[in-house]
Amino acid sequence: MGKPLDQKQEQTLKQIIKAVDQLPTLPSVITQLMSLSISDERFFEKVKQLAEQDPTFTARLIKIANSSAFPSITPVTSISHAVSRIGSRRIKELITTFAIAKIFVPSNKSERDLWAHSIQVAVASQLIASIATELNINPEEAYLAGLLHDIGRFVLFNIIPDGPEKIDKQEWDNPEHLLEAEKKVCGFNHAALGGFAAKRWGLPESISDVIGRHHCHDHSILNQQEIKKGNLIKIIQMGDCLSVMLMKEPDILYVTPKELQAQIESKCIHESWHVPPISSLLLQSEVLNIHHKSSNTFIGLGLCVDE
Repeated sequence: MGKPLDQKQEQTLKQIIKAVDQLPTLPSVITQLMSLSISDERFFEKVKQLAEQDPTFTARLIKIANSSAFPSITPVTSISHAVSRIGSRRIKELITTFAIAKIFVPSNKSERDLWAHSIQVAVASQLIASIATELNINPEEAYLAGLLHDIGRFVLFNIIPDGPEKIDKQEWDNPEHLLEAEKKVCGFNHAALGGFAAKRWGLPESISDVIGRHHCHDHSILNQQEIKKGNLIKIIQMGDCLSVMLMKEPDILYVTPKELQAQIESKCIHESWHVPPISSLLLQSEVLNIHHKSSNTFIGLGLCVDE
C-alpha cells in the first residue's frame, strides 16, 4: 500500500477526486465515432454528418483542407469538399481531438505544450500500430489512447495551478523522471488519475486501463486480452518517449539519420522489451512525418495560445 498519506496529500487527493468527478462527460460525438466502421458503406457520409455538428470545427476543418498540408489549385469551400480532400479517417482523428480540446482548452504555455505532446503521441502511436500489424492493434484505438494518455496531467494542471512550473523545475527529461517529479511536487502521478478520468468518461476498459498503466513496464501476462493490452501500452510508451525527446531536443530533427536512429535506440526503446513494437530504423524513417502531421493538426485546430 505504500506510506500513509500526510495531511497535504490527503487534501490534494480529495481535490483530485472532486475535479475528476466534475469533468464534463465525454462528448457524444466521440462515442459515435468510436462505433463507426471503416467498412460501413455510409462511413464517409456519417463522418461528414458528425463534422457538421459543430460550426467552429467546420470552419477549422475547411482551414486545414486549404493549408499547405493539402495543396490544391481549387480552394475548399464546403464540408463535403473538405472531407473528400482530407479523407474520412483523418477527419475522425481531427473530430476526436477537437472535441476533447473543447474540454481542456489550453490557456498557458505549459498546457499548450501538453497538448502538442498529446497530439504528437497520438500520431506516433497510430503510425507505429499501422506498421506493427503483427501486434493486431487498431491504429484508431492507438490514436485515441495516445491522445488521452496524459489526461491525468490536464486534471493536475487544473487543481494545482503552479504545479507545472514546479514540476518543470525538477528538470525531468524522460517519462520516468516526470513521474518522480510529479510525486515530489504533488504527492501523486498522472497515470492512475488519467485511468480514473477515462473510466468516469465511460471509455472502453481497453483504453482506460492503458491510460492508467502507460508507465508500467511489467507485461508478463499470459492471456490474449492482456497480451494485446500490453502491446498497446508499449506502442504508447514508444510514442511517448519519442515525443518527449523531440520536445526536449527540437534540434534533433536536423541530425543525420544514423545519429537520430542512435538517439531513438537510446531513449525510445525500453530495456524491459524483448522486442520493440517497431525497430529504431523504422521509427527513425517516420520521425519527420510524425512531426509534420502532428504540427499541422495542432495549428489547424487552433490550440495555440499567447505567450
